[in-house]
Amino acid sequence: MLDRPSRIVAAILAGIWIGAGLATIGAALWLRPSVIPVLLGLCATGYGILWARVALTGRRLTWRLRRTSIEK
Repeated sequence: MLDRPSRIVAAILAGIWIGAGLATIGAALWLRPSVIPVLLGLCATGYGILWARVALTGRRLTWRLRRTSIEK
């Protein structure tokens, strides 16, 4: 479990990444409609959502590891 300061940092990072992602999408559509900046904005927004999940749950995200037949 994460302590309170770590959760605050995660929430701040979530806000920064989500804001930057949405700003990138808005600027890309307003200034020069192109696919690559919109995709980068979507990736940044998704990364911010992951940080928001960390802030809300209080746990780090991990990869799910599947056991192979050799490890069983």
